[in-house]
Amino acid sequence: MTLIYLLLTLFAERMVHKPHYLRTDFYYTLYKQQLVSRKLLSPETSLWQFLAMWLGPAVMVALALHIINLGLLTFVVTLFVLFVSVGSSELRDAFKCYLQAAERGDLQACDMYARELGLPDHSPQTFAGHLVWLNYQRYAAPIFFFIVFNVFGVIAYGTLRVFNGYAQKHALGLQNTTQKILQVVEWVPVRLATIGFLIVGHFSRALPVWLSLCFDTNTCAKDVMTKVAIAAEDVQFSPDDLVTEAITLLSLAKRNILFILSIVAILTLLGIIK
Repeated sequence: MTLIYLLLTLFAERMVHKPHYLRTDFYYTLYKQQLVSRKLLSPETSLWQFLAMWLGPAVMVALALHIINLGLLTFVVTLFVLFVSVGSSELRDAFKCYLQAAERGDLQACDMYARELGLPDHSPQTFAGHLVWLNYQRYAAPIFFFIVFNVFGVIAYGTLRVFNGYAQKHALGLQNTTQKILQVVEWVPVRLATIGFLIVGHFSRALPVWLSLCFDTNTCAKDVMTKVAIAAEDVQFSPDDLVTEAITLLSLAKRNILFILSIVAILTLLGIIK
């Protein structure tokens, strides 16, 4: 069923333009706003309170599905959670607008759309690496956590990602803690995901980079993914070319998702994944 869930989710995500209420950040942001309005998420929030607020939604959904234990309900809820968690149509639209602005030579518009994508200051290389990271956060990471932890993992990862972003932006006092938790949570998935870059990209050139970063605890997950992705692709572009490297590395990331699905299919046939 894992493979069926993933295939249905990815197919629907590509075919359907999600309204705002079917986007992952809609629910996480609504939950976060409720906590902020009730002063539960504030500079005075303790670590234990944060852990309860972080894991609470995931535990409740997983526990409810386990207690009710109805096949059809489990199927619908699981597919819904995956559908709203995987992909991001608003980020995809912003990237398309970025490409159109780059074709026109409108650097100001490129900067604006780069900020919409979460990158205030950008160069062609940093922008390309950021796109690879966004692809991981919206596709590879939810897929990994679903395979390993089912619905619980998908919701817990999404909640942590949103909470960490809020903590970093508003300096809650827990920003270092949330960042460290996220680094620990992403340590294994990032290194597994970058193995795919070796397979679908330039293996011999990317392998030394991957090995040098595999057990490096000082390099953040985003930098690990970016460096391996750049090493896995031989991109030639001029300094004023704003799109070539971005398109090339994003293509690498998309091939990696197909590689991950292939691995899931093989493990399903072997009976390792159900």
